[in-house]
Amino acid sequence: MDPISTPSAPTGLGTSGAASSGASLGSALGKEDFLKLLMAQLQHQDPMSPMEDHEFVAQLATFSGLEQQMLANDRLEQLQLAQLSAGNAQLTGFIGQHVVARGDTLTLDGGKPPPVAVQLDTAAAHVNVIVRDADGNVVAGFDAGARAPGSHDLSWPGVDKNGQPLPAGEYTVSVTALDAQGRPVNVSPLVSGTVSGVSFDKGYPEILVGDHRIAPADILSVDATDDARTDAP
Repeated sequence: MDPISTPSAPTGLGTSGAASSGASLGSALGKEDFLKLLMAQLQHQDPMSPMEDHEFVAQLATFSGLEQQMLANDRLEQLQLAQLSAGNAQLTGFIGQHVVARGDTLTLDGGKPPPVAVQLDTAAAHVNVIVRDADGNVVAGFDAGARAPGSHDLSWPGVDKNGQPLPAGEYTVSVTALDAQGRPVNVSPLVSGTVSGVSFDKGYPEILVGDHRIAPADILSVDATDDARTDAP
């Protein structure tokens, strides 16, 4: 008699896929269900062709392997949840800290304008900053002068080309830089500011700097708040 057909066990552990696979196996065929099926097979087997001992042992071994796989998947899922919880708790430690992250947007809310942050690969003799509104119109710009390699916070009063305060909203920053010989220098705009909170409302963590949301993977540095860090342009 043919042995009971059971799903083959995965050869390795994945992440959420492995856990869900184990859960589906558990719901499809539990331990008691398997034993009932096995007993029914024994009761109704052909007396002229009874189940071989090795077939019986093989089926028990298969079930034991599946049961161990489901237990391992449950433990893996619990470990993932514990790691996620620990990571989220660690992110809350950023609150009140100064962060620098990749990004080219800044938000004006009527209060103190956030600094324009830039990252220079090499020294630059001239750093020029252009600010555009949501429609792509150039609304402001300034020359930040010469800068050494590294990241810099450049103070900006949040005014337009005529010196008038810009309305609240989101703005995009673009930066160009030249060395002493007039050759382009690789420069990137950054988001810089003090972390005001951590949001999980989208199902994943985001660092809040004012109204701006930053992915944790985009953060380049975290350190203590220091008002004296801002450089004059």
